[in-house]
Amino acid sequence: MEKPNYQLYRNTTLGQALQKTLEDLVAEQMIPDSLSRKMMDVFDKSFNKTLPQKAKNKVTFRGDKLRAYRYCDNVWTFIMEGVDFRDAVEGGKVERVKIVACDGSQKGMLSQG
Repeated sequence: MEKPNYQLYRNTTLGQALQKTLEDLVAEQMIPDSLSRKMMDVFDKSFNKTLPQKAKNKVTFRGDKLRAYRYCDNVWTFIMEGVDFRDAVEGGKVERVKIVACDGSQKGMLSQG
């Protein structure tokens, strides 16, 4: 049985652009809605498979205050204030950030039922 893929990368610039383009194509009846859904599923699967292999940069961060945290269905959500981000080249501080962290290992992904 195939494992489901996290859909949170749909909210990236690339994911939003793909969704908008597919919505336009469906609205103009150039492709069926089923093909649009299939393409988004392929996007999710590809992003979830490729990102751990290709992304090698490391970023550290430290926040002044942890406002809220939650753990549900193998997904951590943190809301932090006064967060300082640093990588090997540069850094910066943001007033507020929401971090969503998912278990990327195959054993951590839920089975479809």
